[in-house]
Amino acid sequence: MNLTKSLFFISIGVTVPLFIGIVILELVFGSWLRKDEWQLAGEINVLRNVSIDFDVERIYGNELTTAKYTRDSNGLRGSCTDPKHISILTVGGSTTDQRYIPDGMTYQDVLQRLLSKKADSLICVSNAGVDGHSTFGHLASFDSWFPLIVGLKPKYILFYIGVNDAGFRLTPHIGSDTKIKEESNFLHALRVNSAIYRAGSLLHQLYVKSDTPLYAAHQLKLPNEREYIATNLTKGVEAHIKNNKEAFETRFKKILLQVQLLGAKPICVSQPHLASREFGGIKKGIENIFIYEGVKYNGLDYDASIISLNNAMKFLCIESKGYYIDIYSKQFPSGSFYDVVHLKKYGANHLGQYIFDEFIDQKIPF
Repeated sequence: MNLTKSLFFISIGVTVPLFIGIVILELVFGSWLRKDEWQLAGEINVLRNVSIDFDVERIYGNELTTAKYTRDSNGLRGSCTDPKHISILTVGGSTTDQRYIPDGMTYQDVLQRLLSKKADSLICVSNAGVDGHSTFGHLASFDSWFPLIVGLKPKYILFYIGVNDAGFRLTPHIGSDTKIKEESNFLHALRVNSAIYRAGSLLHQLYVKSDTPLYAAHQLKLPNEREYIATNLTKGVEAHIKNNKEAFETRFKKILLQVQLLGAKPICVSQPHLASREFGGIKKGIENIFIYEGVKYNGLDYDASIISLNNAMKFLCIESKGYYIDIYSKQFPSGSFYDVVHLKKYGANHLGQYIFDEFIDQKIPF
């Protein structure tokens, strides 16, 4: 037998068992033969049944090299094992998800410990944050995710939102708010049913950057003072801020209606950021915080935008007989952030304490 025939038979001997193995794997773990009720939740990037050790040495140095990140079968993070015991469901993007803060150290964990100690009974605070979600993703969560969680009926839904909407998000972002895009019937069937595709998508979601704007993309780098050189708003930004706020209000009203239908009350929490800072009483911003319609916008633009969203959120939340907590104006000590918007575990501890203090000051019953 010559070399060509030998290589041919060897390739057949390798390829056929591999193909059969893939088919068996797909039939056992895929959704080709059965309907997956969690399919739509997967379309909005909800992770389930994952336990990952993220490398966080660049954030914490030798103090902490890995962060344990766990999401349960309902896609939730935290120590609440039974959804019917959840008192507070927290909704948001990456600043709520906190993938680089270990289990047990998120702001939800801190808030749960403080509330439970004060009440002398368990006040369960669960984390439904999804990396990259804006209000488009939050609204989709009420349609495609939360109804699947058996027994879920929280007393409060806490929204720690705004960061991903402030950069003029007028449409859902593919890869962040949703995975849905134009595709052939074959690719659609593969994405929906394939176990291998699902595993690859999970790895991509966890480790590959999507189209998330620069300021919210886990840069693992703090800005230095020399980067704060913008002293004026970009020409024409006010009109974009106005349009963005109006679109945000429309979506958030729909979200608050869903909260009401769940029999819960909203707690709306504004967010801090480092896109702008004061130097000698003068507010300055970082250049090139985000790009919209080909124009680069600075940290002052972003700050003005998120303030407008905070004002809208405050009005709508209180109008819905909920509560508003101003964290935007709080001072966080040095070392609280690892980039422009994301907190380290120290910052999460302060955030949990700040929210707890507001529960007490505003006499929010728990």
